[in-house]
Amino acid sequence: MMNRKLMYVFILASLVMALVINYYSPVESLWMLLLIPSLAAVVLFPTWKAAITVGLSGFIIVVMTELAGQHGQLPYQNTVHLMITGTVEWLVFTIASYFRIRTARLITELRNLALTDPLTEIYNRRYLDLYMNKAISLSQKKEHAMTMMMLDIDHFKAINDTHGHNGGDMVLQKVAEVIKGIIRDSDVFVRTGGEEFIIILPDCPSDHGIKLAERIRKTIEGIEFVYKENRIWVTISIGITEYIRGQDLNEFKKRADQALYQAKKSGRNRVVVL
Repeated sequence: MMNRKLMYVFILASLVMALVINYYSPVESLWMLLLIPSLAAVVLFPTWKAAITVGLSGFIIVVMTELAGQHGQLPYQNTVHLMITGTVEWLVFTIASYFRIRTARLITELRNLALTDPLTEIYNRRYLDLYMNKAISLSQKKEHAMTMMMLDIDHFKAINDTHGHNGGDMVLQKVAEVIKGIIRDSDVFVRTGGEEFIIILPDCPSDHGIKLAERIRKTIEGIEFVYKENRIWVTISIGITEYIRGQDLNEFKKRADQALYQAKKSGRNRVVVL
């Protein structure tokens, strides 16, 4: 993992070195040394905004340093050499920045693919495991309430059988989209498989979770799902439980699953807390 503090020190040291050398040296091509801190900054912040900011800052530094060294006047020959050096430096910096930014974006996309469900674009089971390892430890240390909501789309097999898998996928995507619009940014929304979802509510006791669950349930019940001009009636069952100190993830999930089972057993389209 990149040590950001060391990178900051390296950028500052290499920048100072480039400035000192070029202030006392008459050789304009030595401004190529400015590529070292510039590219290091883009490695640290791989965005075009950062690259443009670094590029403009470098241009200003070069001009001001040269004017200071030449007492406000640049000879024609020095100006030509400086322009050639600047053009070459700009090309190298732009190309290197492009590949660094492109690589960073690809890494981010791959990481997201590994941790998200491609159909609904919410987190997957792997992310849930990673998140809960930290969340449980934090909840135990700070004694903050945490609630798990496990929900299931009622009679989803019948929806698939009647409208096909494409119709079922549409329902899954729409349900996920609606719920994302209701929950908080801090809540963790996960598709654990098939028609089953989990929502982790940090800093949220179960009584607040029940209110949120009822809001989600009623919203889904009231939405008109239409596939190929056919209305699909969609409801969900929700099981809720609050984290009990000392539980591991499996025990936490088991209680939520038991609550969900009771919701489905007692008629579906309802919220049960355990």
